Amino acid sequence: MRRKTLFHIVTEGWLVLAGLAIACAVINAVVGFWAGVIVLAVMTLAVLYFRDSPRNVPAEPLSVIAPVDGVIVHRRECYDPYLDREAIKLTIQLDWFGAYLLRSPVEGRVLELPGETVLEMGGVASWIRTDERDDLVMAIRRGTLFGQQPCRNGYGERLGQGRCCGYRRLARRVELFLPVNSRLEVELGDRVRAGTQVLAKLVHKKKECRPETAGLTPDPGGAAAGAA
Repeated sequence: MRRKTLFHIVTEGWLVLAGLAIACAVINAVVGFWAGVIVLAVMTLAVLYFRDSPRNVPAEPLSVIAPVDGVIVHRRECYDPYLDREAIKLTIQLDWFGAYLLRSPVEGRVLELPGETVLEMGGVASWIRTDERDDLVMAIRRGTLFGQQPCRNGYGERLGQGRCCGYRRLARRVELFLPVNSRLEVELGDRVRAGTQVLAKLVHKKKECRPETAGLTPDPGGAAAGAA
């Protein structure tokens, strides 16, 4: 899902900026110059909040990419309540003026989580399954997405790795539940950048290559001839 921006400001950001611009003009005319300056300062903060610059996504298919700008504040194995499994949980504390668009950590399809589980957890979450059948859950439990899932794509729709999939809105923390055998590439306290930072690698065992002659019966005559 592609999100359009104008001068790297998301669409809903322009609505807020337009409202603040009108308020600034009215307050400047009615109240005075310095009151208008205060509103202008708020507009500047809004520009920083709603901006979203292009990101260069690393070409690493089995990598998990950071969905937001922020700091790693939680990193350990735990129980995944959404998919009822053991998993690795990474928690990212969002930067106030980081990227406004959420980005998909992997390439895959959006699947539907049981509604009662999401309600019980007191947040919103999206379940993504990769083509290699690795399951990841991205959840928002601190802050709000106004009742919307982090990934706004419909169930069954595909997501591109590191591509925009929704808005972060007022969310303060993003939780990622990864397969328990994932190899982490970040430490506690590391700063991560949405769409560019690799958080972990999805580990898959390589299939053993069998020699072309496997299963063939040795030729005793040929062995004898070679010995002679």
